[in-house]
Amino acid sequence: MSEENANNTQELNSTESAARREFRRKRVKRIKAILIFLLVFFLVIPNILCAFLLYKLYQMNKNIDLLREEIKISQTEIERRTQETGSVLLDENGNPIVYDAEYVAERDEDADLPDAERYPGKQLVYLTFDDGPSKYTDEILDILKEHDVKATFFVLAQEGYDDQYNRIIAEGHTLGMHSYTHKYSEIYKDLDSFKLDIVSLSDFLIGKTGIRPRFYRFPGGSSNDVSDVPAEDMIHFLTEQGYVYYDWNVTSEDASSTMKDTNVIVRNVLNGIGNKSHSVVLMHDAATKRTTVEALPIIIESLQKKDNVVFLPITDKTEQVYHVKPELPQEDVKSPEERSEDPESLSEIVKEEDGEGAGDEETAGDETDVDRISEE
Repeated sequence: MSEENANNTQELNSTESAARREFRRKRVKRIKAILIFLLVFFLVIPNILCAFLLYKLYQMNKNIDLLREEIKISQTEIERRTQETGSVLLDENGNPIVYDAEYVAERDEDADLPDAERYPGKQLVYLTFDDGPSKYTDEILDILKEHDVKATFFVLAQEGYDDQYNRIIAEGHTLGMHSYTHKYSEIYKDLDSFKLDIVSLSDFLIGKTGIRPRFYRFPGGSSNDVSDVPAEDMIHFLTEQGYVYYDWNVTSEDASSTMKDTNVIVRNVLNGIGNKSHSVVLMHDAATKRTTVEALPIIIESLQKKDNVVFLPITDKTEQVYHVKPELPQEDVKSPEERSEDPESLSEIVKEEDGEGAGDEETAGDETDVDRISEE
C-alpha cells in the first residue's frame, strides 16, 4: 500500500513539475514577446519618427526659402517699379517712402535713360490691358511670366481682386488707372464727375496696394467724341494732379461688342506693330475677352522671333503716345509727391459721395461704342 502511495505521489509531483515547466515556458515566451515589442518600439518607431520629422523640417526649410525668395522678389520689384514709374509707395501713415542711396546705386546705370536711348535700334512694344482685373488676369500674368514679358494694366475698381492688383506690381508690371465706374455717362457728364472718378480710383488702389499709380488711360481714349467735358479741361486736371495719360497707336480691336476671332486679334496686333519703332498696343482684360487671352502667347512668340523687339512696361522713360496733345511734355508733369499741394486734398470729394461703389466685373466686361469709335 505504501508503494502504491509512493507511485501516486511521484506521478502527482511529475504532473505538477510538467505544469510548472509549461507555465514557465509560456511566461518566458510572453516576456520575450514583450521585450521584442519594447525593442521595436524604442528603436524602430523613434527612427521612423525622426525620419518623418526630418522630412517635415526639410519641407519647412524649403517653404521658408521659397517665401524669402518671393518676398525678396516682391520687395525688389515694388521698389524698382516705384523708382522707375514715379508711383508713390506709401508707409502705414500715408507718407511717401524714400529709398536709400545704396539701393539707387545698385540700379541699372541705364535705367534713367529714355527707353528709346536705352534700346537704340530696337522695336519697343508696350502691351497694355484695359478694364481689368477679371477672371482672366491671373492667366494673362502667367503667360507674361512664362515669356518674361512686362506689360501695363489700366485697371478699374474691382472688389475681390486684391491679389491680382498686388501681383501686377510684384511681378514688375505697371499698374495704371482707367476708371472707377467705367460708366461713360457718369465719367464724362461734367468736369467734377471726371475728377471724382479719378480720385475714387486713386484712393481705391492706394487702399489695395499702398501705391498711387502715375499713369492714366481715358475710357474710350483722350479723343473720344462722347464726352461732355472739353478734353483740354480734363488734361489740365490730370497734369495738375501729376498724372500722365497714354492712348495707343496699335489696337487689337478686341473692344468690339462681338467677340473677335483669336487669329483676327493676332493679325491686327502684328500688322499694327509692323516696323514701328514704338508701339503701344491696346488690348482688354475682361470677362468677355477669352480670345484676347488665347491670342496673347501667339503675339508674344511671333514678336520674340524677331531679334530687335523689346517688350517693356510703361514708365516715366516711355515716350508718350496720345490722341489729344498733352498740356505739358511728360517730363514736366510733376508727380504727386513733387506737387506743393496736398496730394490727398481731393479725396474729400469721395467722402461727400453717398452710395458710390466700385465697378463690378460685369460692368468691366461691357463694351460701349466709345472704344470702337476711338479705335477707328
